[in-house]
Order: sequence, then structure tokens, then C-alpha cells
Amino acid sequence: MSEEIQSKIAAILLPGVVTPAQYIGGEINQVHKEYQAGDMRVALAFPDTYAVGMSHLGLSILYTILNRMPGVIAERVFCAWLDAEEIMRRKGIGLFSWESRHPVREFDILGITLQHELAYTNILYLLDLAGIPFRAEHRDEKEPIVIGGGPIADCCEPVADFFDLVILGDGEESLPAVIAAIQELRCRCRRRELLLELARRFPFVYVPQLYHCEYGADGTMLSCEPTEAGVPRCVQRAIVTDLENAIFPTAPIVAHTETVHDRIAIEIMRGCPGRCAFCHAGHTKGPLRYRSVDQIIDLAWQSYLHTGHDTVSLLSLSTSDYPHLAELTQKLYQKFEGRHVGISLPSLRVDRQLRDVPSQVADIRREGLTLAVETASDRMRKAIGKRVTDTDLLATMRSAYEMGWRKVKLYFMVGFPGETREDVLGIVELSDQIARLRREVAGQPASVNVAVSWLVPKPHTPFGWIEQQRLSYFQNARSLLLEAKMRQKGSPLTLKFHHMQRSILEGVFSRGDRRLSQVIEKVYKSGGRFDAWDECFDYNRYIRAFEECGIDPDFYAHRARGETEVLPWDHLAGDNRQQLYQRLQRTLAG
Repeated sequence: MSEEIQSKIAAILLPGVVTPAQYIGGEINQVHKEYQAGDMRVALAFPDTYAVGMSHLGLSILYTILNRMPGVIAERVFCAWLDAEEIMRRKGIGLFSWESRHPVREFDILGITLQHELAYTNILYLLDLAGIPFRAEHRDEKEPIVIGGGPIADCCEPVADFFDLVILGDGEESLPAVIAAIQELRCRCRRRELLLELARRFPFVYVPQLYHCEYGADGTMLSCEPTEAGVPRCVQRAIVTDLENAIFPTAPIVAHTETVHDRIAIEIMRGCPGRCAFCHAGHTKGPLRYRSVDQIIDLAWQSYLHTGHDTVSLLSLSTSDYPHLAELTQKLYQKFEGRHVGISLPSLRVDRQLRDVPSQVADIRREGLTLAVETASDRMRKAIGKRVTDTDLLATMRSAYEMGWRKVKLYFMVGFPGETREDVLGIVELSDQIARLRREVAGQPASVNVAVSWLVPKPHTPFGWIEQQRLSYFQNARSLLLEAKMRQKGSPLTLKFHHMQRSILEGVFSRGDRRLSQVIEKVYKSGGRFDAWDECFDYNRYIRAFEECGIDPDFYAHRARGETEVLPWDHLAGDNRQQLYQRLQRTLAG
């Protein structure tokens, strides 16, 4: 079968698409295993294009780990772009793996990462092209076991019906353990029995079919309880306690074509001490764990030797919180001296420690600084738990400009509770002040890109109970910012705004329940896919689907939850609920 598919790919698919390099496979550092030699075949699918998926560190980590397991073969799968989809459907080419070209539906396991809410239709796109039934209850013994996992697995109810099981939390140890158990059980258990045993054996395994949800007359959830004995009432997150010794890819695959991030990515820390009131990752990725400086240097060096990439990106939720950042950047410089290798410091938090960051990396090729400021006032930052002051921010930028930095990107968010008109206008005022500060140092203003997003209240955070601002509020804020920029004569600012309708939909699906699965299915069947892409997104397609399903999206996005209301994620690592609600009250009071 793979030879037939390979022939069709070479003769029909590749000549007919705009970017054939993304479908070729056989890249540098690809793992080569005979498909028939394994007794457990796992397709690791990323629900977006090759260019996006190949930049995802989590996929690379799991690919490395699984291919080191005896008897396990792990291969990659990505979403075909629209031009390829048309050819595949017309010529009968099912979704295939990038390594062996085998049909995805012939694998034992299909793992799909849950990255963000606007990728939900692409989950169905993957299943559809593979010829696998959308809903777990419709799959038989021949179909792969469909496993979900990733950043939003702990609030996955809108897509729960599409998965046989979902793994919550870190995947480095939990996914191999589940796969090993499936190897053990599948010879003596039918599909449902196997899933039941997995749910009983592993506290981090969520099997949606084994839970029943009840809803009240007002639409709120009354309960979501297990239907079988021994199944946990609340599923817990898996946690890798020893990040230092966790398996990490030092020979990541080098893509055939340009990807979103063509660089070496090293996770230096997991978790975040900030725990801002709006941040889902900050509240779900704990506890804090670090890699040592020597380990990071070795991982970066080995990755450089195996890839030749000329940028090292130090990843974490807040890189500036890494306790040995000064030592790390100094040793990176010494290791890569003379090799023209740049260092990227994303996700930086502005505080006194960050003032020293520009000087620490001054001798390495400079990348633009990216700072998450969130709001333009000290008052609002204090309320949401963002440990940033204007004084620290301006001191940081002066230090950066003195060391030669000319570009900075600032992230702001609009829609916080208690936000005023002055808070919104302050985004332009503060950003313009930052840009003009460089004139005092270097004679010319800095190039400042200002990215404005719209608050989406997230599960497992203090803001999980609040209503999201409506579209009209965001539209008015955008107008205020554009008018304020026009009043700044000769302003060096560039304003960019996140898509408002997409933010509203994120607000619907991030706190949604299983009833939304029918909406996702209708949107997909009406042509919805790649909804995070501007050229593919159609807000009206979602509105029509809501109407046809008799579901009011405002119920999910623009409604405050009561203190005691049962939430669709309470049974998914629903810990510290009381603490989160108390934090919300303090935030609102602030």
C-alpha cells in the first residue's frame, strides 16, 4: 500500500501543489525504521501545516522519545494544505505518514496535539482525510486509538467526543507509559475494555466515553461523573519532576522548506512563578523545574552540530525568571564565539533582573527584544499579578538601546475587568515613550511593534468565572488606539491587532462543554479548516453553525459564572478552585 501511495504522491500530488517540499519527507535527522518491523505504530499528528508543525518542540520531543522505545515506530503527520486536499480527494489519496507513506488509518495509534481552540476543525480534517470516524463511539477494532494531549488538554470538552482518550499534563513519561500498556493489553482486550483499563491504571488518562454529563434547564452543567467503577472522578495532570534528565532531541529534523521557526529551541525551564490572573499556562504548567546551565549548553551545542541552525532560542513561559540567566548567556557566547550564532530570548518579563539581559547578550548576534507588558498602567498590572512597573520597563529599554538594540516588540492585552479608557489609550502613550527613549541614547527613535490582543478568559485561572468583553468593546478600543497613534506626529510605532472574531470564538470554545462538538462538526462539514489562518477563516460559518445547532455562543463567552457553578473542566485537573476564586475577588477589588 505504501508503494502505491508513494507513487501517487510523486506522480500526482507533488507536481500539483505550490510547496511540494513540505510533503516530500526524508529530511535530515529523520528517524528511519521499517514500518513492518514494529509491533506498535504511532502516527504523531500536528493539526496544522508542515511549516507550523515542524516548529513545534513538543512534537519533536515525543518523536524522539517514542522512536527509542523497543518495538515502537513513531512517524509524523501534518495537515495537507488546501491545494493538496483537492488533489488527495479527487485522486483517492488518503492521509499518509511523512516517513513510510503508510495510510494513517493503518496505524495502531493516532496522537493529535491540542494546541489552541481555532485548530479544532483541523482535528476533524485529519480524521476525515485519514478515513477515521469523527466520534470515538463510532470506531471499531480496526481503527487507530485516537489520543489527544497538549496545552489545552485539561479543558478539552468541546472536542472530547472525538478522542478515545486524552492525556493531561506533560507527555514525556505519560505517553510512553500509555503506549506500553496498550502493547500489553491489546492482545487480550477489546477496544472499550482496553480504554477502561487505561483510565483505571493511569490518573492522567481521560476517557470521555466513560463520563456522563448532565445539564440544567438554564443550560449550566450540573455534573460530569464517571460511569464505571475505578475511573477517577477528577483526572490529574502528569508531571515530569526531573526536567534535567528528561529526554530531549539533540538532532531535530531539519525541514526541507522554510518553517515558522528555523532555529534551535531549548526549553530551559518549565512552569512560571508569575501566575498572572489571565494565563492558563502559568496556572497549569507548575511546579517550577529548571535545566542546569551546563545541560542547556550541551543540548544547544549538539543541536547546532546536527542542524547547522544559526539561532538558539531559550524557551520558557518567562525566560527572564531562569535563575542563572546571566551565567547561561555568558557561556553561550563563549561556546559559540566566532560562529555567528544568535540568541533569542522570547517570553521576557520586565523587572529589575531583565535590565541586565541586553548586556548579557550584547556580544552575541542581537535579536529584537520581545516584552510582554500586558497593560499600560502599574495599577492594572498589579491587579492581574503582572510584576512589571513602568520604571523597570524604561530602565530595561534604556539599557538595551545603550547596547545597540534598535527594535522591540511589545505585547499588550485589552479587555481586563476594571479597565478604563485611559488604560487603553495608555498603550500608545507608553509605547511611544519607549520608542522615543532611544533618541536620548542613539539620536534616533527605536522601531517598536505593538501587538494588541483581546482578553480571552481561560479555564483553570481566576478569570475562568468572568464574562468576556463583547465585540463592540474591542472595536471601540481598536479605534481609540488608531486615533491616538495618528495624534502622535511622526510616531515610529506599528500597531497590529489580533483578530477580534477569532478571540470571541476562543472565548466560546475555551470554556465550552461537549454540546459544542456538534458546532465544530457543522463548521468543518461546511468547509471550515485552518481557522487560525486569515485566508481561510470565516466567522459567519461559525455563526450559521451555532444557529443550526440551537446554541447561543454568548452563553459561553459573555456570561459570568456563579461561584458554585459546575464548570466543564472541574473533572479535568480541577484543583485549587477555591483559591482561584479568592484570587479573582482580590483582582476585582484591585
